[in-house]
Amino acid sequence: MDKFFNKKIKCVVLCAGKGTRLNEPELPKSMVLIKDKPILHYIVDYWKSFTNNFIFVVGYKKEKIIEYVKNLDINYEFIEQKELKGIGYAVSLVENYVNEKFIVVLGDCLCKGKFNFPKNMEQGIGVWETNNVEDIKRSYSVEIENDKVIKVVEKPKVIVNNLCGMGFYFFDKIVFKYIKITPPSTIRNEIEITDVIQKMIEGGEIIKPVFFNGFYINITFKDDILLTEKNL
Repeated sequence: MDKFFNKKIKCVVLCAGKGTRLNEPELPKSMVLIKDKPILHYIVDYWKSFTNNFIFVVGYKKEKIIEYVKNLDINYEFIEQKELKGIGYAVSLVENYVNEKFIVVLGDCLCKGKFNFPKNMEQGIGVWETNNVEDIKRSYSVEIENDKVIKVVEKPKVIVNNLCGMGFYFFDKIVFKYIKITPPSTIRNEIEITDVIQKMIEGGEIIKPVFFNGFYINITFKDDILLTEKNL
């Protein structure tokens, strides 16, 4: 963990999406309320224990996020994402704003618990053990060998284990090299971050699993809000 984190590390929060599937089409998804506070509140509250330096990638109704963040006791920057072309594309927008190591957090993924960081980690992805295959199907699957990630699959149809990839990534700037050579997916015509990670693995980069113990949810539907309220 010490090798990865430093005082200057930045947490990139991707929050350009809409709240349509949460029945809040007039709000950015990360501003949908949970217990009278926006999703973004819980994200910042958790990750500020790692850093006080945040970059928010904003898009839809960006002024609502900007207004909210400016009242928080953190260091912040905003980058506008004008096109929704996948998580990989969104990450590419911060290349000139981050230091050598940085964190990426999806603006609809919440957690309560602790990570178990490997020693001397260069790069890693959050991994959560779950007995609910639907958790994995709505996220991505992870295969591990010799304490390294060897395969990730976006929204898998075949479930090979109980490991769910989380919307939390611990990257080195080398990731930008791989984003540039990753083509859009054939399914959604977007640059999937899982495709980027797989390119990295195939390119010889070591991606460590960062296991998480606690509650995790990728907020997608209205029922997820009720579940989150019970667990946060």
